[in-house]
Amino acid sequence: MQKLNIKIVHKSVRAQEHKSIRGTPLCGNPLVHLCTFALFFLIFDLLGCANVKQDHGKLYIVGMGTAVDLITVRGIEAINKADIVLVHDPQGLKDWKSFIANKEAWVFPRFNLLFYGIDPNTLEDPSEKALAERLARARYEIVNKIRYAVEQGKTVAILEGGDSMMYGETFYLEMLPKDFPSEIIPGVGAFQAASAAVKMSPPYGWDTNAVILTMADWPGRVDTNEKLMETASSMVFYTMHLDYPKLFTELKRHYPENTPVAIVSYAGDRKRQKVITSTIGSFFDEVNLEDVPVDKHMLLIGKFLTVGQARKDGLASGRKFIEMMRYENRQRDEEK
Repeated sequence: MQKLNIKIVHKSVRAQEHKSIRGTPLCGNPLVHLCTFALFFLIFDLLGCANVKQDHGKLYIVGMGTAVDLITVRGIEAINKADIVLVHDPQGLKDWKSFIANKEAWVFPRFNLLFYGIDPNTLEDPSEKALAERLARARYEIVNKIRYAVEQGKTVAILEGGDSMMYGETFYLEMLPKDFPSEIIPGVGAFQAASAAVKMSPPYGWDTNAVILTMADWPGRVDTNEKLMETASSMVFYTMHLDYPKLFTELKRHYPENTPVAIVSYAGDRKRQKVITSTIGSFFDEVNLEDVPVDKHMLLIGKFLTVGQARKDGLASGRKFIEMMRYENRQRDEEK
């Protein structure tokens, strides 16, 4: 509307300009001349502001954290700047209502990511091919919609639960030009929140150090979970579609049965968060999976759950680095 108003004023000024050429009394009045010049400067200022806004349109992908009060300051700032927000589930409009307020909101269901990366022409089933083509069109439409909005100087914020870089949807950036104005703002993800819930640091595992973040196996996957288990590293599972009986059969082939296990439900949510502990050998005797929310829990496996930060070498191998850091800190303190 601001742009339209500018055009209307501009036409009005041109009309006055045309009248002055015809010799109307406007020409001889110094006050009118002064007002006209002031009006022109106002118009050019407004046009300049409009151009600045166009130059500063941007796309944000914001990690919202696993609970409403775990959003970052930077995330809030990005949403405050946004003219448009995009969520992948209508529930997001309710969960983040206090941040979205009266902003324009788009819903783009996660289902639309299905068949991403697959050429529809390689699908033999006609119905699958038709669905893949329809979803591909939907993705191009939403990406073009985002691109047009940003090119018009608007700021778009895509809101992702947890941390958008862990099973979030960042395909938008893959479909946009590499130099498209964008920024990803990390959030407190389920891995971090679940680790905080058990109050143990996953990289510490007595004689192991790696932490494998994974999910259920799927057709065509080459780094299957059982192959990963051969390292006996700590494992953290995002549990969507997880086949628990199959998983624990595999775990028993690679880990001692007394290896600690924890399920964290609603990680980071102060009201609903719940931690259940067990072992690989006793899991099905001690845990009733019917009481665990299907899509709202994490599974943690590894010695770190009981040994804490104790390490087999007592951190001796890192002594030189620790002493160097202590020396550098002391030097900085002395310089102050």
